Amino acid sequence: MIRSIALILTLFALVGCAKFPANPNIGNTKRLSFKLRVDGQLRTGQGVGQSGLPYVYVIALNLSKDAVPTTTGPIPIVVPGGNGIVDGNATHFILWNPLAQPQFQIFQFRNPTLNEYFQTGIPVTFIPTNEGDREIQFEIDLSQLVPAVEVPDYESVQINFLTMNNINTSGGGRFWDALGDGLQPTQINSPLTVRLNSSQIYNNQNQVFQEPQGDTPDPDLDIVDWSVELRIQ
Repeated sequence: MIRSIALILTLFALVGCAKFPANPNIGNTKRLSFKLRVDGQLRTGQGVGQSGLPYVYVIALNLSKDAVPTTTGPIPIVVPGGNGIVDGNATHFILWNPLAQPQFQIFQFRNPTLNEYFQTGIPVTFIPTNEGDREIQFEIDLSQLVPAVEVPDYESVQINFLTMNNINTSGGGRFWDALGDGLQPTQINSPLTVRLNSSQIYNNQNQVFQEPQGDTPDPDLDIVDWSVELRIQ
């Protein structure tokens, strides 16, 4: 169990120094591209008046062999607890961490309790961010998450965009945002389900519930736009 945000971010920074190829030598299978924009700016922790620790921006994934999964997908942790990052069901997550090089890492959960995870690589492509930027963008290949021969076995992936001011597992002072209106209890747990059978684009404009502005008090956490593109090559 991880005990504090400082410990976790130190771990992320150290793991981020591990050697992974910038362009992994993998065959073309199914690619997922992600884009996330906040209302304010990405909090690096290095700006004027900031604490030295960045905010946490994560895209959590739950791969499924069911076309229409009935399990709860990745959902936000509203009250500090668990692993401090994501609740529900998840198999992987991609973290933006400006303290590490490269700034994006792919992590896999070791078991369904979500208490242990390890880094498996980096996205196929990503756009480095700078102080003042509002957006993160990267692309992964499904063969980075499971062996390439097993990719056809997976029919869907549940996805959630998660932002939070810390990953403490206890205490107060937690602010967060995720897909759905955080001010509406019925929308707090609203992961997106992407079918893996055809190329398509999901975004904030073509969904029934659009991501609202102002559903969290901190604009640097407030998700105002997002997209997921599946490309089958």
